[in-house]
Amino acid sequence: MKSKFLRLNSRDFINGLIVVMFCTFITGLYQLIANGGVINWLTIKPVVIAAIGSGVAYLTKNLLTNSKGKFMMREAS
Repeated sequence: MKSKFLRLNSRDFINGLIVVMFCTFITGLYQLIANGGVINWLTIKPVVIAAIGSGVAYLTKNLLTNSKGKFMMREAS
């Protein structure tokens, strides 16, 4: 069941983690390694920040989408 407008369920968080881990974090690490970068906190910090940002963006999108998949629309009465 999809979550209602301005609500999140546990599935939203699980999907958000999948998006963060597989898309942002792996892509960022690949780019870092492909460009010959050394993996340490200074080089991986932007990748971590981008991963957190994409997770927050995904959850915000789900928070503002109703159970019918319509963005910024209240639930039908």
